Amino acid sequence: MKALIITLLIALFAVGCASTPTPAPTAVPPTDIPTPIPQPTQAPTNTALPPTPTTAPSATPLPATSTPIPTTPAPTATNTFVPVTRQPTSVPTATQVALKFGAPELLEPKDGDTRRLRRDAFVFRWNPVGDLEQNECYQLRLRITNLADPAQHYAEQTYLVESSCNSKIGGGVVEFVVSGRAPAPNYDGLVDEANGLAGGIDSQEYLVQWDVVTVVRQDGTVAPISPVSATGEFRLLAQ
Repeated sequence: MKALIITLLIALFAVGCASTPTPAPTAVPPTDIPTPIPQPTQAPTNTALPPTPTTAPSATPLPATSTPIPTTPAPTATNTFVPVTRQPTSVPTATQVALKFGAPELLEPKDGDTRRLRRDAFVFRWNPVGDLEQNECYQLRLRITNLADPAQHYAEQTYLVESSCNSKIGGGVVEFVVSGRAPAPNYDGLVDEANGLAGGIDSQEYLVQWDVVTVVRQDGTVAPISPVSATGEFRLLAQ
């Protein structure tokens, strides 16, 4: 009988040990496995943070930069019209010059003549253009060029021929003398000036050019009342 009881206990104990494995199905861990699933849901939340729209708003200020376009006004073109309006004003100044006589006709020295430096005087002669008034005179321009100067510098002087003022056509040929030395008027200073412009080089030959114009004296100034004559020229020799 005891042996039966012992066997029963052993059987019960075995049954109890056999039933304990059932807890293995309590793999509750599977319930824990679903919990990681929410983690992927957090990843999308992170992807939503860098939306490109945030940069789009920064582009919205760009329209504000387009507003400066009006600052480049086409009205600047209106400035080009200012000189146009001024140009006509200069036209009348050209019409204010009224020529009363024709150009003087040169007589002597003749082209190709020669004179000796500081020995011969320059005796200029020309035909009168008409009867001059008290304030009307002839004006002579004299130019001397040093021919030894490669740059061909020249000295120039203008003489108002006082003796010709108020002259009449019946008075005959007009004459004006420029001597080689002092007193004035003389050409000695013009030769020295031409040599100085040439670097101090004295020339054996000089070119002398001259022309005459009729002028009127008004308020201390002179204005031409005839065209300038043709240019006469002759040579001035050092020896």
